[in-house]
Amino acid sequence: MKYLLKKILQLLLLLLIYINSSSKINSVYSNIIDEKVYIVKHEWHTGIILNRTTAEKYLPLLKDEYKNFNFIEIGWGDKDFYMTEKETFWLGLKAALWPTKSVIHINTFNLKPDLYYNRNEIIRLSFTETEYKALLGYINERIYIDEKGNYMLLSDKDNINSRFYLSNEKYFLFKTCNVWIAKALKEAGISIKPIFALTSKNVMKQLKKMEK
Repeated sequence: MKYLLKKILQLLLLLLIYINSSSKINSVYSNIIDEKVYIVKHEWHTGIILNRTTAEKYLPLLKDEYKNFNFIEIGWGDKDFYMTEKETFWLGLKAALWPTKSVIHINTFNLKPDLYYNRNEIIRLSFTETEYKALLGYINERIYIDEKGNYMLLSDKDNINSRFYLSNEKYFLFKTCNVWIAKALKEAGISIKPIFALTSKNVMKQLKKMEK
């Protein structure tokens, strides 16, 4: 009788282990959307490229204005330096030495990122749904919204290919556009160290080992 009871308990234990492991496997695989996110290197800064259709589910700013485009590139930086037509030494110095207002930049296009930026260095990363939501959540929380719930557009409304929106963060020497990008990726679970990501070159160097 004791032998039979022991066998029954062993079978129940194995059944519980199987059920538990199966539920874990299912939850992991159900959370994978394998969404591609591209990081593009410009001369001094980096940008995050997203598929607009997927991104607009988590980033309300994209829902109404950008429906005719397949891809969105998002960047962040000092308001005056980023928006000027002619960058100057003094604008750069001011942005570096004093905390200044910042903006979110949105660039839109339809070609595949590697074709649109065929002369730029690009790294492709894969995200699960949870990671992707965390990435866009980080971005969304840093876009300024007024008391009426409106975004503050700072550039020409008719220029839908390149627009600037006020951010609720300050730019300074140790929080560059590249550090901002690195922090967004880290929030999404990417193994990157924002403290070293002061330059676009360092961001790409850290990400190369994770490219997919």
